[in-house]
Amino acid sequence: MKNECSGPFVGLLVIHLKIPDSFSLKDRRQVTRSLLEKARSRFNVSVADLGPEGSHQDACLAFSVVSSSSSSTEERISSLERLIRNMEDSGDFFVIRETREVERNAGFSD
Repeated sequence: MKNECSGPFVGLLVIHLKIPDSFSLKDRRQVTRSLLEKARSRFNVSVADLGPEGSHQDACLAFSVVSSSSSSTEERISSLERLIRNMEDSGDFFVIRETREVERNAGFSD
């Protein structure tokens, strides 16, 4: 008997940050690494720093979630957004723009 697996739900959150007190790439990395590590450890998400390369005060970060249900994916993305907004209150960075998307990926088959 063949077990059927429905396609997973994929969530993506991309945020563009401004880090006003960053005067070097080391300063920038300190802020982004803290945010990425907290997100990874608390929510088991994949993370990536998308650049822009060489910028001290701008950062574009991506977070992805894969789950078997839309509601679970939405909840993890929302929790991640709350974490980022709470960290934003510390004053190390502020969010310029964010984009989120949750879709069912039905492209998987046996």
